[in-house]
Amino acid sequence: MPILVKDFSWIQSNTTIHVRVPLDPVYKEKVDLFTADCYIKAHFSPFLFEVFLLHDVDIKRSKCIVKDDVILLDLVKKQDIEWECLEKTLSKEDKTKKRQEILEECQQKAKQEAEDKAIRKSNLDRFTVQKAMDIDTKQHNLMDSRRDEECKKAMNDLEKWRVGNSVNCEETDKQGLKTVELSSKDMHGTHNPLSYNTKIIENNYVNCYRQKSSGVKIVELPSSEDEDITKTNIIKENLVNVTKSTTKKGQTRKQVEKQKPEKTVVQSEYVEKKKEEANKRILPNLRQTGELEITHTLRTFPTPSRESKAQEEEEWLKNITMARRATGFVSEDLRPEEQDPQWCKEKGDEFFRSGNFLGAISAYTHGITLSDKLPSLYSNRAATHFALGNFSKCATDCSTALDLMKPPCEGNRRSRAKCIARRGAALARLGYLNKAIEEMKAAGKLLPEDETIKKDIFDMERAWEQNPDSD
Repeated sequence: MPILVKDFSWIQSNTTIHVRVPLDPVYKEKVDLFTADCYIKAHFSPFLFEVFLLHDVDIKRSKCIVKDDVILLDLVKKQDIEWECLEKTLSKEDKTKKRQEILEECQQKAKQEAEDKAIRKSNLDRFTVQKAMDIDTKQHNLMDSRRDEECKKAMNDLEKWRVGNSVNCEETDKQGLKTVELSSKDMHGTHNPLSYNTKIIENNYVNCYRQKSSGVKIVELPSSEDEDITKTNIIKENLVNVTKSTTKKGQTRKQVEKQKPEKTVVQSEYVEKKKEEANKRILPNLRQTGELEITHTLRTFPTPSRESKAQEEEEWLKNITMARRATGFVSEDLRPEEQDPQWCKEKGDEFFRSGNFLGAISAYTHGITLSDKLPSLYSNRAATHFALGNFSKCATDCSTALDLMKPPCEGNRRSRAKCIARRGAALARLGYLNKAIEEMKAAGKLLPEDETIKKDIFDMERAWEQNPDSD
C-alpha cells in the first residue's frame, strides 16, 4: 500500500495554480507522473500524490519541474475564476470510477494521436516521393532537350557536308571523269568477277577524289557477299604461294607441318636438391595401439567437480556428517567388520533400548542399505517409528516386513503376529478403526494366548461403538 502525501501546499493567481509537493528521500529520476485536465498523479515509491482537481486546467500549457527535494506544478486555468479548494470531495467509489474514466479517455486520446501521427507520416512520405519524381522528371527533360539539341546540330553539320560533297562530284563530272554502269545481273545480286572488279575500280575513283577534295579518308566496307568472294580469293592466293615456295625448296607440305620448335627443359638446382632430400628421407613408423585405463574419484554429489564449488561442498559434507553423528553414527566412521546388516540391527536395538530413537532409525536404515532382505530391520524400524509417532511410516515398514516373511511358517508366526498387531495399532492412531480391528483379529488368530492383543481388540471395538462414523 502506498503512503498518500498530505503535506503538499498550493497557491493560486488569476490564471495559474501553483502546487508544491515535497520529495523525501527519493531521487527525481524515480518519479512517475500522470496528468490530465482534471487529474494529477505523482508516484515516488513508497509515496503517492493524487489530486482530483476542482476545475479543469489546460494541461498542454502547464508545466512541471522535478527537483531533488520538491515537485513544482504550474497549472494554467481554463477559466479565470478563483478556486475555493484544490480538489473535489469524492467518495472512494467515485474516485475509482473517475480514475477509470480519465484513464480510458487518455488511452483513447493517445491512440488518436498515434493514428494522426501515422497519417501525417504517410502524407509526408507520399509528398517526398512525389517531389523526388518531379525532380527526376525535370532532370530527364533537361537531358532529353540537350540530347535533341546536340542531335540537331550534328544533323545540320552532316547536311552541310553532304551538300558540299555533291557540288564537288558535279564538278568532277564536268572535268571528264568516267562513270561505270553496272549490268542488270549485277544489280540483282549475281556474282560476276568482271562486275565486281568494275565496282571496285569505281569505288577507288570516288574514294580517291573524296580524299583529295575533303582531306578525309573514307573507306567503304563491302557487302557480305562481296566479303565472302574476297576471302575465297585471298585463301586461293595463299595456297598458290605456299605450293610455289615448297616446290622451290624441295620440301613437301607434310614436312613443313612437322617442323615445330623443340622444347628445351629448364633444370633447377633447387628442385633437384629437394627431390634428392625427399628420396633420402625416412618416414617414422605408425603408432602402435594400446589401452589406457582411467579411474574416476568417488564423488558424493551427482554433478561434476568444480574448483570454485569445492569449499561449499566440503562444508556441506561436514555439516551432514555432524548431523549424522548427533543422531547416532556415521557409516564412514565404522570399521570394516562393522559393515554388517546384523551388526546394524543389534546397534539399533541398543539405541532403541537407551531411548535414542533417531540413532536407532539411522542404524536400521543403514542396515537396510546394506541388505534389504532382512525383515527384522523393517519390523524394528517400524517399532521405532511408532515410538516417535510416525504412524504412516510404521505401517509402511510393517507391510514391507510382512512381504519378506514368506512363505508363512511356524518359525515366523510370532514375528508376523507382532507386525500385524503393530500395523493395526498404527492404523488405529491414524483413525482407521475398522481396518485396525481387522488387523488385530488377524494377529489374535496367530497368537490366541496373547492377552495384550485381546485387550486391544476390546478397546478398539468400544471406540468403534462410540464413533461408528469412523473409517
